[in-house]
Amino acid sequence: MSVRFKAVPPRLLDWLLFEVGNTSDLAGFLNTFGGALEANGLAVWRVTLHIPTFHPEQRAFTFEWTSGGTTAVTPRANGIERTATYLASPLRLATENGRKLRRRLDMPQPDLPVLEELRAMGVTDYLMVPLQLLLRTAGMSFATCRADGFTDGDIAALETAAAAATPHISLRSIRLSAINLLNTYVGRGAGEHILAGQFRRGDGETIHAAIWYCDLRGFTRLSDALSRDELIAVLNQWFETMVRAVESEGGEVLKFIGDGMLAIFPSAPGDAGACCRAALRAARLALAAMDTVNHERRAAKKDALHFGLALHIGDVSYGNIGAPNRLDFTVIGPAVNQAARLEKLGHELGRPVVTSASFAEASPEKLESLGLHSLRGVAEPQQVFAPIVSSAKPNVATG
Repeated sequence: MSVRFKAVPPRLLDWLLFEVGNTSDLAGFLNTFGGALEANGLAVWRVTLHIPTFHPEQRAFTFEWTSGGTTAVTPRANGIERTATYLASPLRLATENGRKLRRRLDMPQPDLPVLEELRAMGVTDYLMVPLQLLLRTAGMSFATCRADGFTDGDIAALETAAAAATPHISLRSIRLSAINLLNTYVGRGAGEHILAGQFRRGDGETIHAAIWYCDLRGFTRLSDALSRDELIAVLNQWFETMVRAVESEGGEVLKFIGDGMLAIFPSAPGDAGACCRAALRAARLALAAMDTVNHERRAAKKDALHFGLALHIGDVSYGNIGAPNRLDFTVIGPAVNQAARLEKLGHELGRPVVTSASFAEASPEKLESLGLHSLRGVAEPQQVFAPIVSSAKPNVATG
């Protein structure tokens, strides 16, 4: 064994090499890692792991384990790398220089405010070690409250333990980035299915769900009137409003289709009413949120945004479709087609929210009948319904 690895207690080295187990998340790994350091005589009070990631909103995550507790996870927003806190941090110094940073805290540390905070909490010694992961450089810090701080042997052992833990951390950080990207592009539910191995063409299942299909009215006119950047800003504002409403009630957004959005509220076995109730709550949240958006837009001398939403319920095929090397994880079936056609009818009727007869039948809430109407591709006229109480006036627009 090399001199480097002789610094690590044998039981800790055995754990790192052979006994880490299959804990797939970083928080779980740091829980067991911090406990293993303590169990092998290393007087760590706190271990933190700073992991950069790929995410549209988050630049990194901080995982913090404290002796006697569990690991807390803190997201770090994009742009944090430009803040005074980060620029005067041990993490920046260690990762940019590629060298460990060790400070005894028996005297003030005016150049690194975070160490002053730790010093006030009773920390006596601090070590930050850069970790060279496959994707980026991360950082792991160790703090102790022992009166005489870390020994030289402790420092050597912690450096080596961090190096030995790096492959475990790297693999889990890649998994974290993969989860973030999958959730961002295909949705949380679909992402979980894909990570679980459901990624072959044709893989899927039939589920019963409430189907949400919404569309921004007058988009052609907006496209002609607005600049590229203005149009993208409108779409982002619109989609953010709809996604927030759907996800707040447990729905799953599956895809954006131009200026339209498809989402589902899966039905619990034997309780189709629950998913209808959730979809209606989400619809009212969306209407109220768009009222707020439009109030702000009018105050800024901008045109109001109008939309249509159709709610239907039925069986859908939920899974992978597409070409061998380009798949989409979505829902398909006649019920999806009917929801899209119903949304177009809602525009003609001047109603922001309409539902199918099957949705109205399954819904615990009484809905208003709008009568029989023809739907393209459907042989018989269909009963159409709408919520009786709406939090917004009908948003009728042409285009």
